[in-house]
Amino acid sequence: MATRAAIETKETVLPLFRTITITDQTPSPSGRVEVTPNAGRIIFQNNDPLEYRIRIYKPGTDPDAPGGIDLLLPANGLLSVIIKQNDEFNYSVMPTNSVLAASTGKGGGPITN
Repeated sequence: MATRAAIETKETVLPLFRTITITDQTPSPSGRVEVTPNAGRIIFQNNDPLEYRIRIYKPGTDPDAPGGIDLLLPANGLLSVIIKQNDEFNYSVMPTNSVLAASTGKGGGPITN
């Protein structure tokens, strides 16, 4: 029989990776996603025939302000991001021809460990 401490430890183990699926530009899950701080990976899986711009930015900041990072998510493709220990970010899924995340993006997060 497992001890209570062993059960609690098992419940707090974070996964090495989590997949965020994009369908009709909408991320799922769209809320908090957590992975292990030991090079945890977030995989964005695009189910749409369109490529998207993924804008990564710090929580509490304007997604259109300088400091965010834009990455390309290919049509029907994958994009992997490694998160550092104690890091946290939000993201916005935007058309590639868009420059303003706030008005055209569908976002989620935070992604954390």
